[in-house]
Amino acid sequence: MKYILRQTALTLVSFAFLYVLLAAASFVVFPDPSSAGPRDFQAAEQTLYMTVPKYVVLGRSVLDNPDRKVILVGASNTGVGFRQKLVQSNLGCAQVSNLAMGGANISEVRQVINLVHEVQGDQKRGLNTFVIGLWFGMFIDSEVKYSEGDRHRGETDIDIERYRYGFYHRTPDGPVAVLPAKWLDAGVMAIRPFLLLEKAARQARAGVNLVLTGRRTAQRTDDERESVVMSDAEKKKALQYWKETMGRANDISPAQVEVLRQTIHALLDSGEKVVLVNLPIPAWHRDASPYQPSYLRALTDLLQEFGEQPNFSSLTMDDLDNDLDYSDEVHAKRHLADIWSTRLASKLDSFVCLETPEKSAPKITTLRSSEQVTTVAPGNN
Repeated sequence: MKYILRQTALTLVSFAFLYVLLAAASFVVFPDPSSAGPRDFQAAEQTLYMTVPKYVVLGRSVLDNPDRKVILVGASNTGVGFRQKLVQSNLGCAQVSNLAMGGANISEVRQVINLVHEVQGDQKRGLNTFVIGLWFGMFIDSEVKYSEGDRHRGETDIDIERYRYGFYHRTPDGPVAVLPAKWLDAGVMAIRPFLLLEKAARQARAGVNLVLTGRRTAQRTDDERESVVMSDAEKKKALQYWKETMGRANDISPAQVEVLRQTIHALLDSGEKVVLVNLPIPAWHRDASPYQPSYLRALTDLLQEFGEQPNFSSLTMDDLDNDLDYSDEVHAKRHLADIWSTRLASKLDSFVCLETPEKSAPKITTLRSSEQVTTVAPGNN
């Protein structure tokens, strides 16, 4: 019996030593970044967290600070189109973080916003400006968009990361936190050895891909995306893809529009600022898509509803629709992303950095499509 107990104790000590060794190694290979300040969550691949959803769920405590913050949320075209460092370099009054999520619908955008709120007190929320990037492809019902066989139907990428390490548990009403938000950093510290092992496995797979295909990842580099020109066949395939993906024949989901409306209401009611950005897409896609008209109608209604509120503003960039400036049907090339970023910084400088933005003169926001020009009621733009 003593022998068994001794061996058990030695085994536990060995596991503890290995655990501590891996934890120490994780800090050597991936030092813990500053606990406060701007953060580009699009750079997840270069961190211990590997993916944007994991980085947002586990690394969001950086947004719990007393500084004025600009928080970008949206889908991948927000992540690619707004360069965090460039926006930050042109905006001196606030810390800029990009939490855009590849493939996000409006419901997942709301989840990201809620995750930020979980780590912030009520007073710190008043320092937030949420920039919400929009296009029609985000207005897909969760039950349609998130229906793969390896997940519970309707559960987003954020949900998967919430459950992965036991920080949340699944209930009929959705995720419920097991670990209080104030202990998030301690929880992440505890799982760093597991994150390091996952990172090592991911790098090993990338090495195998490099040997087999000559590439570490299927993702294009910025240089590769700059030279891409879509063929007519690729455009036709893209239109068919969105027809199958949207889950509706010719309009966006009204339920997702309502989620967005309620989200904006909640943010404004809590004293936060909101900038709604109508993200441009290439002209060929805008003109050919059956979903663009219903999207523009919904956006017009939202701008009319919130346009007069002093903490609400909007931005549209309809002139940036040149087909050759996009690497596919949605994503801006690097040179165009620089223009997007500069324009957003200019908007934020006048809206966020002013002490009393409500005193600025109201402006007109104009939304265009190939079929119509709609002038929205006066509001901040």
